[in-house]
Order: sequence, then structure tokens, then C-alpha cells
Amino acid sequence: MNIIIRKAKPEEAEKIIDINIKVWKTTYKGLIPQEIIDKVQSKDEARIEKSKINIREKQNTIVAEVDGEIVGYQTFGQAHDKQFCNSGEIYTSYILDGFQMLGLGRRMVIECMKELVNQGYTTLITKCLVGNPSNEFHKLIGGLYIGQSTFEPLGIYVGKDNVYYHEDLAKSLNYNLKKSQRRK
Repeated sequence: MNIIIRKAKPEEAEKIIDINIKVWKTTYKGLIPQEIIDKVQSKDEARIEKSKINIREKQNTIVAEVDGEIVGYQTFGQAHDKQFCNSGEIYTSYILDGFQMLGLGRRMVIECMKELVNQGYTTLITKCLVGNPSNEFHKLIGGLYIGQSTFEPLGIYVGKDNVYYHEDLAKSLNYNLKKSQRRK
């Protein structure tokens, strides 16, 4: 299995959106009402074009490629939460079902952390919907649970996110690098 973790290219926007839609339909089934999933997760030319622009201009999307196929992605940047405005944040982390538990999530986290450290961030937050099994992943990468925030995609209230904090981003990066090396 050939695995590559790298920055996304604008022409990959549609594939990234497809992953987002598929993961929402499987991961959030039963956690978010289906009508909200359907409303939030649509694919049209406007969304594709907006995603292309974001990928090109923000340079904040990392993809996981397995044997030439993009199977996951993460996005990152300055924390959206005003309480953590000086922190970096990993906004999204999605991997297709058949490719989970292969270490791709941690490998993408490492790339996001490297980018955030290079941008001068010293702390990091991640969030995960309450009830999502991926909450364990956020703990495994060194996040300390510190509370909850509301989850409102496109301004639609859905529920609560668990918030995980990395007080020392460089230390968390080193921790994940060591864990990743042991896995190989």
C-alpha cells in the first residue's frame, strides 16, 4: 500500500467534497437528523468553485492518498472560537470508512501540526461531535478534553462538540511523530 500525505490541489476539490458527503452520511447517521445532513451536504458548482478557491488561496487542506486515490483530508488554520483566537485549529478530519484505522488520521494531523507550528502557533484545539467514536482519536493524538461548544454547520444548530486542547503544540507534534514511527 502506497500512502502519501500532502497538500491538496484545487482540482481535487470535488473529490474532497465527495469524501465530506460520504463521511457525514456514515459517521453522523443517528447523531445528526438526516434532513440536516441532506441540507448541509450537497454538491453543486458553487460549492466546488468555493472549495477550489479555498484550497488555492488558504493552502490549508491536507489529503491522504492511498495507491493514488484520495481517501481522506483535514483542514486547519487559526481557531474559529474567540476563546482560543491565538491557537491553531484542525477544523475537519474525514477519512473514508474502508481506510480508517490505518494511521492516516495521525499522519495528516502531523502535517497540520507542522504547518501550524511553522505559522507560529504554540497551542491547538480540535473538536469532535459528542457521540462520534472519533472522540477517542482526539485523545490519542494528545488532546486534553476541556469542555464543549455548539456545533452549527451553516448556522444550523446540530448539537455539541467536545473540545480538545494541546497546550504545547510542538510537544504534541513530537509525541505524534514518535507514535507514528512506532506504527511503521
